Amino acid sequence: MSEVVLSEPTVIVGEKVAGEAAKARKALEQLINKVNTSAFDIADLLYVVKLNGYYEGFPTFQEYIKTLEIKPRKAQYLCRIVEVMNAIKAPRDKYEPLGVAKLREITSLNIDEDWTNPETEDKVPIKSFVEGFIEKGKGMTLEEIKQHVRTLKGLVGSNNLVFLHFSVKQSVLENIVRPALELAKMNIGSIGKDDEGISIDASDGAALEVIAVEYLNSSTQENNA
Repeated sequence: MSEVVLSEPTVIVGEKVAGEAAKARKALEQLINKVNTSAFDIADLLYVVKLNGYYEGFPTFQEYIKTLEIKPRKAQYLCRIVEVMNAIKAPRDKYEPLGVAKLREITSLNIDEDWTNPETEDKVPIKSFVEGFIEKGKGMTLEEIKQHVRTLKGLVGSNNLVFLHFSVKQSVLENIVRPALELAKMNIGSIGKDDEGISIDASDGAALEVIAVEYLNSSTQENNA
């Protein structure tokens, strides 16, 4: 009798767990699909807003996206993805399978520029590389794409980008580091204009380089005095 009493709850519990697992899997799949789809839906709509100037009441598209419940940087690269894909006439069903992360890297390239082969000096349109990434990118890892993009940007060898990781006190960041970087950016001036004609400021990295060079020059002058 004890065996019968034990076996019935075991079956019920097993069925309940299996049922909950199935529901959880279905809900998870729907959620993943919704997240992936919504990112490209947002990208499409952002592109429509920018293309048609549907940001009336704001001086620029950049100011407009600052009012949305999305990080401005994310809005920028999502819109950029659709801009570039439209420029090379790639349909969404062709590029969407690559995912946002890969497309973000690919579309950071300037399709109006050429890449010069350092060995042969032959020039190849960047646009053709972007089209190649869309064709073959699904079978490439994100790191492989990043490496190719860095090469096309000339960020190899001594020009390769590296990232510094160090910490400072909050008060030092606010009262010394940030003001110094902003002052350096002012001295550097605009490094170009974006597609809306807005001046682009130098990066924190460029500002830090100027500060470091100034310090080294000052030290050299003092030592030679």
